[in-house]
Amino acid sequence: FIQSNLRIEMISGLVLLSFVFPVLSIYEDQIGLYDWHKTYIGKAIHHVVDKRAIILTTEKHMLAALCPKTGSILWKYSFTADDDVIGEPVLSGDIVVTYHETGHFRHWDLGTGQLVLDTKLNEKAGEHLCFASVSPDNIVKFTREEVRWGNAGGSKAVHIPADMKFAGLLRSGTQIEVLMYSTTTNKGIVVSYDGKDNAVQSYPVDLQWMKDEVRFTVSDNIIATLHGNTVYFKLIGETAFGQVLLSEMGVTWPVNKLKSAGKSTFIVSGKDKAAILAVKDGALKAVKAMNKDTIGLVAGSDHITLISPSDNTVSLVQLSNGFEHHSYELEEISEGRGFVTSLNILPSSHPCSLVTSVKIPGLLLTWDDGSITVVGSTDKCGWVREESLASVVSATMLDLPASSVTPINLKKHSNPLSTWTERIYNQFNDLQKMINIYFGSGFGEISPEMERDSFNLNKLIFVMTASGKAHILHSNNGRIIWSRYLSFMAPLSNGKYSVHLVRTSSHYPLPALLAVIGASHNGEQTKLAVLNPIDGSIQYRTDYSSKLAQVQLSSAEDNEFVKILLVLTQDNKIHTYPPNTHSLVQNLPIFFTLLHPDSMELKGLTMKGSEALETWSTHIRGDKVVALETKAPNDAVYSQGRVLGDRSVLHKYINPNVMAIAVESGTAEKIQVDVQLFDMVSGIQVYHSRHKQYSGPVHLLLTENWLVYHFYSTKLRRYEVVVVEFFLPHGIKASEFSSLNPYQPPFTVQQSYISTSAITSMAVTTTLKSITNRAILFGDTSGRISLIPKAVLDPRRPTVPTSEDRVEQLIPYKPQLDLAPVAYVSYNNILEDIRGMVTGVTGLESTSLLFVYGTDLFFTRVTPAKTFDLLNEDFDYMLIGVVLLGLFLGTIITQALAENKALNKKWK
Repeated sequence: FIQSNLRIEMISGLVLLSFVFPVLSIYEDQIGLYDWHKTYIGKAIHHVVDKRAIILTTEKHMLAALCPKTGSILWKYSFTADDDVIGEPVLSGDIVVTYHETGHFRHWDLGTGQLVLDTKLNEKAGEHLCFASVSPDNIVKFTREEVRWGNAGGSKAVHIPADMKFAGLLRSGTQIEVLMYSTTTNKGIVVSYDGKDNAVQSYPVDLQWMKDEVRFTVSDNIIATLHGNTVYFKLIGETAFGQVLLSEMGVTWPVNKLKSAGKSTFIVSGKDKAAILAVKDGALKAVKAMNKDTIGLVAGSDHITLISPSDNTVSLVQLSNGFEHHSYELEEISEGRGFVTSLNILPSSHPCSLVTSVKIPGLLLTWDDGSITVVGSTDKCGWVREESLASVVSATMLDLPASSVTPINLKKHSNPLSTWTERIYNQFNDLQKMINIYFGSGFGEISPEMERDSFNLNKLIFVMTASGKAHILHSNNGRIIWSRYLSFMAPLSNGKYSVHLVRTSSHYPLPALLAVIGASHNGEQTKLAVLNPIDGSIQYRTDYSSKLAQVQLSSAEDNEFVKILLVLTQDNKIHTYPPNTHSLVQNLPIFFTLLHPDSMELKGLTMKGSEALETWSTHIRGDKVVALETKAPNDAVYSQGRVLGDRSVLHKYINPNVMAIAVESGTAEKIQVDVQLFDMVSGIQVYHSRHKQYSGPVHLLLTENWLVYHFYSTKLRRYEVVVVEFFLPHGIKASEFSSLNPYQPPFTVQQSYISTSAITSMAVTTTLKSITNRAILFGDTSGRISLIPKAVLDPRRPTVPTSEDRVEQLIPYKPQLDLAPVAYVSYNNILEDIRGMVTGVTGLESTSLLFVYGTDLFFTRVTPAKTFDLLNEDFDYMLIGVVLLGLFLGTIITQALAENKALNKKWK
């Protein structure tokens, strides 16, 4: 009996495993076939160079290690904003020491990135100034109130007077000094720490020469400040400041900057000249003058490297050879990157020979566009990391150009003979290109990688980053086709750019055009740039004197198939691209809707000439707008009605002019959110729902006739997803609807579901004709992308299905949204800081494209209803071929036999 029970349990377990294991996996040969994942770390803030790794902290709250040879990520660790790394990491042997916002000191293994030690000193709360690590187990930390030193076993502190300000930290071996000063008493205090005997002492410093606020600069074991034409300096261990006149050192030109070059060396610079100051015989002396200003500088073992901001010229000054000076330009490296923001010296194991007469270590350069480059052993980049892609704020997908065989020229001709002549000419060119391709002598004007495939599965992905850099990525592998740094442009007030495709690639030989709208760096003007997405060239650029209010792409086109782009600025002026094309849109119904978050007013405007006139205004009740969503302009709808189980039809409320707004109000203890839907043409409120005791953020998704939003309920302590569908009142058809005519508000069907996690972004799949059932994509805080069919988020799901519900194939209602592992389209990829998702259509109705951007980039194909319009990958072509051949032969044989039978029958 026991053996039989054991046998039954084993069989049950095997049956259970047979269901579990296939679900938890995907086919290994499919990984990377239709998707790719690019990892980034963000724009570097601090970097420490070692021959084994380059340690960086970034704007994305990351600590990372890069390989000096290839630039690949060895390891990385992400922190929250409340626990970000403060200051520069300290490298001590094989340990990387970091100090964090939470007051924790953490030790990381340099080779693996493993956390070795996490400790917190028994410190007094105060503003952090700096910290230093004498050894991995010995920490010195400085705040406004105290100097504290110690380790995980305990700590000690020295109090600092309240009126003291931090000047800088000096270091020489195991000795550390911190200078604090007071502008009211012109006195200073030096707190000295010696790591050998773990002793701290303090002594006063006279600063009577300090007349007003000054800025101190530290270079290893010396601190200095520029005061008029005099440089005051102090070496570590000394109790008083020394002084030297610049004029006495031969610096006769006006100077306004004093910077550290490391190795106890400084740079004083003016408008177009600079001089190197070095310590000799216990005093500062000018040892070299140059005719260029410098912004970035670093000292190596026997030389100083400087960068000039005017032309990105690198200057090398050798310390061991009479301060011999060499210069070279970063002309090829700096193209499209702006200016160098910082540089460092790579270890000598990676030599650089940019100057043929001098062998120096390689250079690690960071640029103001966010990229990181290394100058290797030639005058070209050793490697490049485009870290601006970690800060993508706007993205869109574009079709690739047609094949290298010339498509029909769509230019309009009034003369039929001209049309016929051009067609013959194009066909002759097609024949010539086909011959060249066949014999391998060329691919015409377009490379094969840049040609549109038969199913239009490969796309160009245009992205704009926060630094103002534009990239075109190939969807096949994520490769960067081109990059252009739009340094004259900054994101709009919402942190994004407005991107519009004003001409597609279908109008050969006219190139596609992409309009990018941003703001000036001071935010007071509007910038417009029109790019060619194939080569990145700027086709048009202009500035508008006022801030941007709204952008709208009209349906009207000029004679070169460019759709008219309407740019409304805050002075109520309407500008057009192409310029002076107002007449083409005068007869079109053009409406604008403006939301003023300060006054909580929603206004509607209409176009009259080149100005916008207000037509309606309404006040939105609430304290703050937390989310806003409108429909996509290319939102296709396949069916205008929904057939019910009793064969009746619910006509969908398909209004392209609606806008969803989430408004927060209430006290800090009881915050509520109101989700409202407005008609942007008439200003009518279509829908309103209130949720009490909620917590943000709110994410909205609006498409077809339904609205989905996600929030956190503090009352029930759970995340909720609300789905609302809108239908027209009985007797009104969707084809008869117009926002310009008075109409009854639609009736709604609403349902709520419990979400399992917090999300950061939502999107919906899109297909060519919208025949395929849609699915909602959720990007959660854990870095995963899940796909939920719309049928699961149906507000009409019944608790107890009836026969009519079963005919309609409605799923029984279940509050919890339980996701199977196969619902995650990102499978085992964890994406850092998901901020947005973009979907695109293909030539296959079953397939939609998905691009996810955040700190990482991810691309894949999604098929909500499987690939019903494609044959399976394991389809047996040989078998079907043999069957068809057999049928063909059988038809011929049976036809001959039938003819013989008929002939024999006639002879009888």
